[in-house]
Parts: sequence; C-alpha cells; structure tokens
Amino acid sequence: MELFPIDDGGQLYISGDIDDWDFIAPHKIDVVIDLDGGLDACIPTQTNHCLYIYFPFEDDDQSLPNVVKLRAIADMAASLIREGHRVLTHCNMGFNRSGLVAGLILKSLGFSGDAAVTRIRERRPGALYNDRFADFVIAGAGQAG
Repeated sequence: MELFPIDDGGQLYISGDIDDWDFIAPHKIDVVIDLDGGLDACIPTQTNHCLYIYFPFEDDDQSLPNVVKLRAIADMAASLIREGHRVLTHCNMGFNRSGLVAGLILKSLGFSGDAAVTRIRERRPGALYNDRFADFVIAGAGQAG
C-alpha cells in the first residue's frame, strides 16, 4: 500500500485498499473515505478518533454514483481539511474512485476542475483514467446515479 499526498499541506491523500492502520497512523489521518466494497477492518474503533465514511460505488465509465452524495462528501471533507484534519480517500487501486472524490474535494477547496485533475494526475500517476470521472471533476455536470 502506498499513500499519495495530493495537497501541499499533507492533509489530503489517496490510496488503494488499506489493510494496516500502522502504515496510516504516522500521517495523522483522522478521516477515511472508503469507496471500495467491504468495510476496512483496520480502522481504529476508539471513540472520537476517526471519522469513517463508507460510500462504495463502481468504477464505471458509463455512469456516476449519486452526485448529491458525492458533493456532500467532498464539501464535508474540504470543511474538515480547513479545520486541520487529514483526509484519506481510497478505493481498490487508488486511481479512479479515490481520484474522483479527491478532485471534488480540491474543487470545494477552491481549485478549478482542470487544476484539480492535473494535480491528482501529477501526484498519483495513472489516476483518473476513467474519462467520465475526470470530465465530471472538470465540468461538474452529469446525471445523479
């Protein structure tokens, strides 16, 4: 498993599946957005420690997941980042689903769509190869799934 820092402040990361919290802990991540099927067994369960958001959806170039939920998750994550929290968005391989949500988080933080996609592709080589997801981050249009 590898973490890819997306922002310059070390507050937004993407990755593939996580299976060992000891690898995550040194980065002081306290918000995890899990976009892959199956709950992560390694998430800490002590109270008031980690916010875990589970919103699995398919990496499908024909459709988008529920756009209202996507935007709400991105806005919430951006708000938490502004307050100093560290956010990890992850899916199976750390390319498309995690890139989509990270791109929407960057947009909520003030990036243009083009800048968000460029940043994610620079920081995570191969990310957002799903054109529908990349186009959604750039244009912000599309049908709710």
